[in-house]
Amino acid sequence: MEPVDTVTVEQRLAAIEEKLDLVLARLGALGALGALPLAVTDAPLDSPQDADPVLELVRLGKKIQAIKVYRERTGASLRQAKDEIDAMAQRERARTGRG
Repeated sequence: MEPVDTVTVEQRLAAIEEKLDLVLARLGALGALGALPLAVTDAPLDSPQDADPVLELVRLGKKIQAIKVYRERTGASLRQAKDEIDAMAQRERARTGRG
């Protein structure tokens, strides 16, 4: 049995994880294990730990900070993050009737 090049395996794993994070972000979920989902729903939050920090920033009108956090959590590009945050803000305005 030949020795496995661990650098290559680690690089391939990192690439796979990055792609999975992008797929999950596109589906509205967060790619990092154990993190909160980024999907927006009309259901009320049951408890403070259920709060999505990105959505909270959107609700506070802090879109730039929301974009930054979204990118850190998902690995999305600036364009993808801005589009998602704009969509979140639009859904929130429609849900609350404000805006």
